[in-house]
Amino acid sequence: MENVETRRKELYSEIEKLFKDHEGRHHLVLRPLIFVNAKNQEDPEIEVLKKTITELTFNHPCWGERMPNACVPLELEIAELVAEGKQIMSLAEVKELNAISEVSVLSPEQLTDFLHYQHSLGKIVYFDTPQLRDNVIISPLLMVEVMRSFITDVEFWPKEDKTRKTFKKMSINGMIQKVDLYQIWEQEEFRQILPFKEYIFDMLIHLDIVSEQRRYDTNTGSRLPVEHFFVPCMLSQRNDTDFLTQECTPERTVSLAFVFNGTIIPPALPNRLICACLSMWTLKQYRGRKLMFSGFVGLSFDKEHDIVVCVEGNKILLYLVHKRSKGLIVPEIATSVRECLHLTLERISEFYQSTVHEKLSGQLPFHTEYSCSRFICYIPGERLALKTDECVCYHGDNIKLNWKVWNQEQKQKQCDPDCTGLSEDALSQFPSNTELLRLSVNCETHMIHDLAIHLDMGETEWSDMVENYPRNTQMVKFLTLIDLRENSGIRFKDLANSLREMKITTHTLCMMRRRKQVKSSIPDDILDSIPTDEILDNISTQIGKMVFQLGTELGLSIADLDNIDKCNCDLTAQSKEVLFTWRRDRLVRPTIRVLEQALVNSRKGARCLEEVVKNVDPKTLRAVETITDRIRDNANRIIQEIQTSQILDHMMTQLVISVDDRRRIEQHAGQDDQNKALLDIVIERREPAYGVFVDGLDTYGYEELANDLKCESQKISPSAALLPADNEDLSDWNVPLYKVRLQKNYIKVITGIQHESIVDHLITRDVVSVDDGEKIESGKTTQEKNRTLMDLLLRKNKQGYIEFLKALRKDSCMQILQIK
Repeated sequence: MENVETRRKELYSEIEKLFKDHEGRHHLVLRPLIFVNAKNQEDPEIEVLKKTITELTFNHPCWGERMPNACVPLELEIAELVAEGKQIMSLAEVKELNAISEVSVLSPEQLTDFLHYQHSLGKIVYFDTPQLRDNVIISPLLMVEVMRSFITDVEFWPKEDKTRKTFKKMSINGMIQKVDLYQIWEQEEFRQILPFKEYIFDMLIHLDIVSEQRRYDTNTGSRLPVEHFFVPCMLSQRNDTDFLTQECTPERTVSLAFVFNGTIIPPALPNRLICACLSMWTLKQYRGRKLMFSGFVGLSFDKEHDIVVCVEGNKILLYLVHKRSKGLIVPEIATSVRECLHLTLERISEFYQSTVHEKLSGQLPFHTEYSCSRFICYIPGERLALKTDECVCYHGDNIKLNWKVWNQEQKQKQCDPDCTGLSEDALSQFPSNTELLRLSVNCETHMIHDLAIHLDMGETEWSDMVENYPRNTQMVKFLTLIDLRENSGIRFKDLANSLREMKITTHTLCMMRRRKQVKSSIPDDILDSIPTDEILDNISTQIGKMVFQLGTELGLSIADLDNIDKCNCDLTAQSKEVLFTWRRDRLVRPTIRVLEQALVNSRKGARCLEEVVKNVDPKTLRAVETITDRIRDNANRIIQEIQTSQILDHMMTQLVISVDDRRRIEQHAGQDDQNKALLDIVIERREPAYGVFVDGLDTYGYEELANDLKCESQKISPSAALLPADNEDLSDWNVPLYKVRLQKNYIKVITGIQHESIVDHLITRDVVSVDDGEKIESGKTTQEKNRTLMDLLLRKNKQGYIEFLKALRKDSCMQILQIK
């Protein structure tokens, strides 16, 4: 007992110190500090607790307010239902309960006021929003059970492997899928939640316990499905990487801060901002780790620019990092990122003001401050905007220069009068392919010629370049600059010196850092999606001779582009290969927005893309994107764990791969390489190949992996609906009908026949050779031998198929196979 009072004093002191300067200090009840011995029913401090609660109740602002007598009967009816164990009522049930009252009936307006008032007292939970207004939680303790079901310490995780795995993944990356949460609620102690699972899930989103990026169909206004959700309170690990110190250096980074009025930021607010960032840009990996931690996220904007968002106290810090030098940061990118995050924070703030019924004053709860190069001094944006000259911090840095990078006029085509050109650090860098492309686009042909000669390129080399591309001056200009960099090792400094000696303004180099403004008519939910094969096929026919420039803007290397050019003479084929190569590279999220910007930068324009996507369904785009993400998230497990033979049998039977596909997969010696080849096909073809692939995993012993790959909308057997009827739509396969029928019975054949007599019959009928027979016999198992036989038959003509059927008729297994 003597330790209780000592400890009580220590805690008083610690709590007072902790909340001394907190802006919500007057809301907190810190005294008395009550210790209750849970093992002692007679503990005197229980009485202190009761007394304290009673006093707080009497001090509540609503205590003593007069309540209309008409509300009492409905309140008592609801209280009885809670006592009987009912926890949620539909709004229709509440209205019915009100209508049958023998004492008084509330009008619709009074009933709405009643629900809001009871909610304010904490007796019920009711939100009058579109997703939530149809139900009322009459026992708020249900929300405690909901929270306890998935926000809990590791020692309370369920022992069952599948559910425990969900908790483990959630604690590592803070993400959960809706189906996984529903699975948690299937546990016996949480079964009462299941009948209302959709409503409860919407409630969790509304309260920011679970976060999503809200996407809407632009035609109907309905919300589009989201696969992954962020549970920020379960992601407790702080950033323990050295990314900030090693990558976000003063030489390569500019920074600003969104500073909030209070001393801390409510955790839900930056978490929602991070969710929005994850939906717009690709989560960055650094030294094998994903850069997402509690209050911290690192993202890739493109191959040259990275974004970092992190929370420190009452600030949300934004860093924009260039791969080589901050002097090469594209101002339009910095400005668009700043505007995007500012607008997102503004909308999130408005949302919270609306949920607590505060009147919108027009005054945002945060303002923007810009940092010096050392990220120590931060100056408010309003002060910088008013200054026309320098704004020097304590370290002698002109913060106005950083402010201009973040606040670039989007329509500005020329440098500001006070522009000093590229920084010394930037001048020491080698120009990238994209920067050289933009320089070539902004310069006349004769100017590039003179520049090249000035940089010691011979006239013969220039003439050869012109001769190689007689009808494409843009290629001549671009490849000339590439040649100068590769063979003469020119840097920005060399270009600047040559321009100066030629009496041409060095501000020409500043234009290499500019992007053309895109005036898009494509809806955001489509722009932020990854293009399907169909979109890329359609747009590839319209690229024409701009394919090299487009590939460069999309980040392909010169080696990749040269290889594509050598392998394909047809421009459409080249365009298609460029677009598909770009989409496969997931270092940066390959969205339609990125493609649109690249088309504009390469002077092709975005009109052709607008025509291609004008009738595209956003739901289809999201489904395709989900499939690709699922495969990539589980690629290592697939490559390392599965044996492909039976999966390939299944996919061939379901007609989603051909015998040639199988041969290309199995030509690889190692199982890992075979699995990679199979994944490439599934990613390329998506549905129906993906659904059949997942179904095959489920069927042949990889149930856990199949469950992780299944989409929410995917049922137990997705392949059942993918097959045409016996004679329906078989013409779409563009292969002879007999081959389709043979392949549809693939598994029956390899598992149901004895090949010896059949092979003998086929040899006597000259369908297969003696060497073929020996090749078949070289298989280690009966199934391997039958697979080789099927591989041969699928390459034979119809007569071979007929002879195969004749051989089967002589065999008793024909009755089992029933080949049609």
